Amino acid sequence: MTTDMTALEANKALVRRAIAANHGPDGDADALFAPGFLSHTAGQPAQDRAAFEAQLAEFGAGFPGYRYEIHEQIAQGDMVANRVTWHAVHTGVFKGVPATGRPVELRGINLFRVRDGRIVEQWAQPDFLGLMQQIGAIPAGR
Repeated sequence: MTTDMTALEANKALVRRAIAANHGPDGDADALFAPGFLSHTAGQPAQDRAAFEAQLAEFGAGFPGYRYEIHEQIAQGDMVANRVTWHAVHTGVFKGVPATGRPVELRGINLFRVRDGRIVEQWAQPDFLGLMQQIGAIPAGR
């Protein structure tokens, strides 16, 4: 039981490091992500690491200096789930929408698969509809 708990805690720590590496410089990102890493984001085709990093760069350009918060993290087997909120101010162009200066919160759930001490796959369910409503690109429902 201790070995299983230790492995789960190690997987959770790895995922926390990977999330941090996704959102800022980390000289050890190659040690975190397996060469065949794939990311699955709702509404998009699967992305390899380069395409995923380009998506993160686009987000960072629209919301420079954003920060994230992991609210809960649960591990079972080789999977680690997180409930996350990104906090930002829309000060750059994002998806063609000019900066509005509006503060935003992007909430989401993500799930990571860990194999041999590295992230091999991620599934993300961010609330992009809510984000686009917050920056005025899509009218909010009443």
